[in-house]
Amino acid sequence: MKITLIITAIGAAAGFAYASVLGCDTVCSMTSSSLNTTVYGAFAGLLIAFPISKKIKKK
Repeated sequence: MKITLIITAIGAAAGFAYASVLGCDTVCSMTSSSLNTTVYGAFAGLLIAFPISKKIKKK
């Protein structure tokens, strides 16, 4: 459970950093708001974390 939360937090931080550094202002629907990009990053981190946490539980 801890690894899932950590990877999700890393994804959220990466999404926020992307919005702050590279995001566009009005045209892009995903990156127009730092909140949207943070949520997308957290979701991507969650998708990555599930297989990793399952692999760790099997060991």
